[in-house]
Amino acid sequence: MNRIIGYFKANLLMSISLVLAIISCLIGRFSSTFIDYKVIFSLFGLMLLIQGFEEVGLLRYIAQKLLHFSKNSRQLVQLMIVLSLIGSMFLTNDVAILTLLPIYLKLLSILPKFKGRFLGSVLIIVAANLGSSFFPFGNPQNLFLYDYYHVPLVQFLSWMSLVLLVSVISLGFLTLLVAKDSLDEIQLKENQINRKESLLLTGLMLLMIFVVLDILLYQWVIPLVALIILLYRRELYKKVDYGLLVTFVSFFIIVGNIGDAEFINTFLKSLNGKEIYLAGLGLSQVISNVPAAFLIAPFTSNQQAVILGVNIGGLGTLIASLANLIGYNLFRVYYPRKTKRFLGLFCMVNFSLLLLLGTIFYFIIH
Repeated sequence: MNRIIGYFKANLLMSISLVLAIISCLIGRFSSTFIDYKVIFSLFGLMLLIQGFEEVGLLRYIAQKLLHFSKNSRQLVQLMIVLSLIGSMFLTNDVAILTLLPIYLKLLSILPKFKGRFLGSVLIIVAANLGSSFFPFGNPQNLFLYDYYHVPLVQFLSWMSLVLLVSVISLGFLTLLVAKDSLDEIQLKENQINRKESLLLTGLMLLMIFVVLDILLYQWVIPLVALIILLYRRELYKKVDYGLLVTFVSFFIIVGNIGDAEFINTFLKSLNGKEIYLAGLGLSQVISNVPAAFLIAPFTSNQQAVILGVNIGGLGTLIASLANLIGYNLFRVYYPRKTKRFLGLFCMVNFSLLLLLGTIFYFIIH
């Protein structure tokens, strides 16, 4: 019993979301349709593979290569941010964070005196969120809205290119706050990797990326990935963050019940123009931007307001984007005693950018 209580205390966000989900079901209802099973099972598969990359030594190997191309700690963070920004455009923000943040956190274990470690972690997550907004397939909300509104690709890119430009400039300035320490004295032992298993895991990761991009069906790919991992490295199942999966399920149930509320529907129907944009920003802060997109879209034809609102709305609170939760949980695994400091810096950076981008695009919305 003490172990169970300790687990719930250690996973406070999961515990709170689970309690709120139960309350929402008591007030409203439970429906399996509230849950996005593709997101849940895809996240499970991706976490299995990331743990696999850690076990076979691939993450440390990549960390060594990044150190080789970086002259100082600031340049290292800038390189990681560029990889996160570009990677999220094509691989989605979730995949970019799940792939790059563990590499960065692995680097920190061999750079104990690196002063900008927490800021770097935050900026990698921010870059993934902002970069993923550029293309229609960069994140779940864009996939849904692009298909729902049948937005012309050129129009979509014209809206999001300005977001990307402001994001790049903002991130560039923020990286100047990272300490510029020399990396010349860092001597790494030659890292041995299991090439055979690394190739296998890389192939499985490509399959998972195709699932995220809706090229392959998750119902077929994820059981295949799970079976192969069971046969080759079953111990990886013990290292999956099941609390994060419970958190995601809880949020889906909470949002489903919020969407059922009549007063919410009435309120959204009364909004227009800039109000829709502000609703996207605000709702994203409390229910995350993917559910906010699903909730708002049926009640307005203002495509620009919804798309900009929920994408910029991924900044701000920890739950503003589900990718933020993934990043936080990865950080917590590596630095369980530093989460308060991380959250403080995370909120400071995210709310500053939310205020900046939110204000700029408020005056652009028609």
